[in-house]
Amino acid sequence: MAVLVLGATGATGQLVVKDLLASGQKVIALVRKSNLPCHPYLEQIQGSVLTLDEASLIKILVKSESVVSCLGHNLTFKGIYGAPRMLVRDSLKQLCQLERLLRKSQVRITPLRIILMSSSGSRNLDLDEPISSSQKIVLALIRSLVPPHLDNERAANYLRCEIKNDNKIKWVIIRPDTLTTEREISIYRLYASPIRSAIFDPGKTSRVNVANFMARLTREDYLFDYWQGKMPVIYNGEE
Repeated sequence: MAVLVLGATGATGQLVVKDLLASGQKVIALVRKSNLPCHPYLEQIQGSVLTLDEASLIKILVKSESVVSCLGHNLTFKGIYGAPRMLVRDSLKQLCQLERLLRKSQVRITPLRIILMSSSGSRNLDLDEPISSSQKIVLALIRSLVPPHLDNERAANYLRCEIKNDNKIKWVIIRPDTLTTEREISIYRLYASPIRSAIFDPGKTSRVNVANFMARLTREDYLFDYWQGKMPVIYNGEE
């Protein structure tokens, strides 16, 4: 079985693919262009969840035991404000609907794992995560003016609310703070909720640490079981 990686050519997605392959795991990567380094355990498929037909996606899901989503909007005017505005939410929704079809056909027995990369600005509404009034105002403005943030929130809420009682689809939502670029994996810390303000006192999280944690969730059962159904916040160790 393989790990399906969405957003595999992005800054974090490439690191996830590299970590998975280094551990000997098979990877299916959905890419705009097949420009990832060739590897015997890597299958690159051009297209996205929202452009591939259902038959193609079902064939991919049959071979996948986990889905790692590093999807994000391109930082261009078209990428931020153009279609699809709910790229992440709609991609997850499509995969979950097809996964349920597979179960009805008894194609899959074990639960599918979904590991979603979000951000520390996306609140876990299952918990009482206090934020200041000023941060609420700023987030409301961001939500109305920056569609990618709203997409992150709706993707997380889709898993929280629509998939919450589906015991055949398990999920973890990763919430990094301000992303940085480092070469090597370093010590990182995980918390159930943010320990600092994502707006007024943001911490730092290196992409390689995020990628390592997401990849570990696909292969370390105890780690996935501990965080299953939760939204851990990840900071670099010095934060």
